[in-house]
Amino acid sequence: MKKKLIACVLAIVCLSIFAGAALAAPLSQRPRLSVRQFDNKAGCGIPAAAITEMMTTELFKAGLFNLLEREKLNYVAEEIKLGQSGLVDESTAPELGKIKGAQYTMTGAVTLYYYNSTGGVVYLPGIVGGLLSRTAYVTLDIRIINTATSEVVYAAAEQGAANQTAGGVVLPIAAFGSGKTGGLLATATRNSVIKHVETMKTVNWEL
Repeated sequence: MKKKLIACVLAIVCLSIFAGAALAAPLSQRPRLSVRQFDNKAGCGIPAAAITEMMTTELFKAGLFNLLEREKLNYVAEEIKLGQSGLVDESTAPELGKIKGAQYTMTGAVTLYYYNSTGGVVYLPGIVGGLLSRTAYVTLDIRIINTATSEVVYAAAEQGAANQTAGGVVLPIAAFGSGKTGGLLATATRNSVIKHVETMKTVNWEL
């Protein structure tokens, strides 16, 4: 019985993986998107660069776009210079003018980045104790612009939330700080990002 149950679970997992792969369009059928670093409009100390990286990673996993790394073109330029120096095989060296243009560009802003903790007293049979509740809210305002027409083809603000009562588990992402605060804010951020990505899947992107 246990073997049959394990086999069924494995079959479901495999089907889920293959289904996800089937949903992702081939590279040649995906529009090209550049993701600009998000703006911080919610106060100081917000890791806008880390949030941009999280969005880029989730978009890549979703297979919606061919992603172009515009913010780090200096690394590409260094490779081109190295190729021109004669130190690299000319047949494999990158060339000027070969960087593809983006059909869409994404801009974003962190408009809410909030963390709150509250304490209280819990009364249970024979027990009196304190309870600490932690909550984080993150809102990302995203726009995607058609670079050929300057039209805004996607505009939405999605809020992600994460809550933890003492003893729970939070997402450990070092870029968002340490401890419970950073973990909850990271979880709330990812929830906001995933909401955006899921909505983007419903858009008819033109090549």
